[in-house]
Amino acid sequence: MIYSNIQKQILQKLLTKYESSKTYKGTNSVVQNFSIKPTDIFKEYEKDSTDINVIEDFEKQCKLLESEGLIQLDWKYERISKIISISTEENWNKIRIILGVKDKNTRLKEEIAFYSSVSEKTSSHKIIKDFCKTQIERLQGGKLAEYSLEDANNIIALLSFILQNKNEILERELSISVLANSKSWELKYKTKILRILKKSGYFDSLIENCADEKEVNKVILEECNIFANPSYVYFKGNGTIFFENGTVTKTCSEIPFAISSASIKKINSFEITDSKIMTVENLTSFNRINNSDTFYIFLSGYHNSAKQNFLKKIYSQNAEKEYFHFGDMDPDGFYILENLRSKTSIPFKPYKMGISELEKYSDYTKALEENDILKAKALIDKGFHKEIMEYMLKHNQKLEQEIISWKLKV
Repeated sequence: MIYSNIQKQILQKLLTKYESSKTYKGTNSVVQNFSIKPTDIFKEYEKDSTDINVIEDFEKQCKLLESEGLIQLDWKYERISKIISISTEENWNKIRIILGVKDKNTRLKEEIAFYSSVSEKTSSHKIIKDFCKTQIERLQGGKLAEYSLEDANNIIALLSFILQNKNEILERELSISVLANSKSWELKYKTKILRILKKSGYFDSLIENCADEKEVNKVILEECNIFANPSYVYFKGNGTIFFENGTVTKTCSEIPFAISSASIKKINSFEITDSKIMTVENLTSFNRINNSDTFYIFLSGYHNSAKQNFLKKIYSQNAEKEYFHFGDMDPDGFYILENLRSKTSIPFKPYKMGISELEKYSDYTKALEENDILKAKALIDKGFHKEIMEYMLKHNQKLEQEIISWKLKV
């Protein structure tokens, strides 16, 4: 007999009840019955508005299971009131065969052995070891593992690749490389992997100032050199780039220049002839701004460790220059500034990010959101930008940098 999805759902729920019981564990002194309601499978079964043909089809499938000797049906007012298992070891084994599953104790031993073997590998990253340890503790504590063995195997393969990855790879390439399918990462595993990576605490210092979950996810993946699309660093100013293969490229203030994030690792040295170097938070302002004797850098996204190392390299070869950062006049913009300072040890000064700009462009300001208020207070508590944060809180104002670069054509 070929069993339908409805029939398999019924048998699975009954088997789960049985394998969670004292009877299965051998600690019960009385005979137990295991039953479910029809609405546990078919939620609309008891509603008067439900199509009678659909109800009859459901009842027919239940009767077929009854005729196989796997269940017993209780009826009330011409409707099924209860679906009861015929609890014999022979029946439970038959149900396992129908469902294609092994005995719970066998599955438990196999799962613990699987996670233990992965955890014991010396090549396994601490995040993977911790993930396996959590699953073993769940299983030994009488709970299910968080994932099926198939999913767990793919999750561990993805984590192993990601945590060892040194070169830029696109998300669809990652999916094909590890899962042999370009869509599986996005559809099934991306959320799971990011949940594990966030829970590990490994990326806490990177994501503490992120504005939302989307940015958190982007920061973590980019730190592991995984990108949705190729990432680029933009330059505008006078300088000379020396690549490790001997290529020499000159840049100038009139023509913006961009190279991929992967290629910045191939730069041996970067000589800048302008006396000022400025990082810019947003691309619109990068395109608009054009002060003389200033070299501009737009890092395109969050400043991950690869980009921070690139800035450090520039600073090591151009330490005598003045360094500025031009960003949004909101708490996030000042968090980005502090992140730049702390992660690169470069003495960046804020450019046009003062109270005078908030006053001058007050017609273009926006009200602070709840998250802005929390971050402004946190900056004050840390002793950073106290005066301007207090001004923002008092006047309930924040300002995007694009209006400044457009109005002044700085």
